[in-house]
Amino acid sequence: RAIHSDGQPIVALSDIESGFGAFRDFLVAHGVADSAMRWTFGTGHLVLVGDFVDRGASTTPVLWAAYALEQSARLAGGTVHFIIGNHEIKNLQANFQTANEKYFHIAGILGKQQSQLFDNNAFLGRWLASKNVVEVINGVAFVHGGLHPDIGKYQLSIEEINRIVREGYRTPYYSPVTVTQESFLRSGTTGPAWYRGYFKDDLTAEQVEQGLKSVGANAVVVGHTLQGKVNTRHSGKVIAIDVKHPKDYLTSFPF
Repeated sequence: RAIHSDGQPIVALSDIESGFGAFRDFLVAHGVADSAMRWTFGTGHLVLVGDFVDRGASTTPVLWAAYALEQSARLAGGTVHFIIGNHEIKNLQANFQTANEKYFHIAGILGKQQSQLFDNNAFLGRWLASKNVVEVINGVAFVHGGLHPDIGKYQLSIEEINRIVREGYRTPYYSPVTVTQESFLRSGTTGPAWYRGYFKDDLTAEQVEQGLKSVGANAVVVGHTLQGKVNTRHSGKVIAIDVKHPKDYLTSFPF
C-alpha cells in the first residue's frame, strides 16, 4: 500500500549508507526503538527514505534491523516504510561499485558471487525488490530523489508509478531513442529514485506543485542530495533530510 492517512506521527531518515551505529543511535534518540532495536514508537510511522546500503561496512545489520523493526512495528500497530533509493536499485541490479569491499569477500565465504547476495533467491533481495519508490503518508510524499514536474503528464496513479519502477529494479537502465513512461520513471536523471531537480534546477513554484499533484501530496520529503542540515526549500514544499552522520564502526567479519 502506497497511501496512508491516519494522523499518526512520522519519523523519517535517509541515506544511512550501511551505518548501523548511526541508524540505531538515531532511532533510540527519537524514541522509535530501544538500544536492542526493538520498536517503541507505538502506532507511528518510520520512513526510511532510501540509500541504506553501499559505502559503509554494515549493510547486512542495517537491512536485518529494518526488517525486524518492520515486523515488530506491525505487531504494535505501527508501520515501517522502506522507500527504495538509487543505491538499493544498484544492488538489485548487481552494481556493487560503491559497496564495501568486504561484501565481495563475504560472498566468497558463502560460496557465492556478490550478485547472488540480493538476487531473487536471497531473502533480503526479494524483500527489497517488493518495496515502493514513493509513498504518501498523511498528505506528505516520501521519495528518495524527488518528483520531476513532468511526471504528471503520464497521468499515472501512485500505484502505477511504483509498479513501473519496481518492474525495472533488476534491469540496468539505458536511454532509449524515444522516451516512454517506463524510461522516464527509471531514468537516472528524471526517475523518482534519482531526480535532483529541487536542488540543481531553477524550478518555479508551479513546477514543484506539478510533481506533488501527480501523487496527491501537499509536500515531499527527500534524501539523495546531501545537505548541511535538514533543509526546507520551495516555500516549505520540499523537505531535504540527507545529512552527514558518523561513519559506522562495524568493519569486522562476518557482518
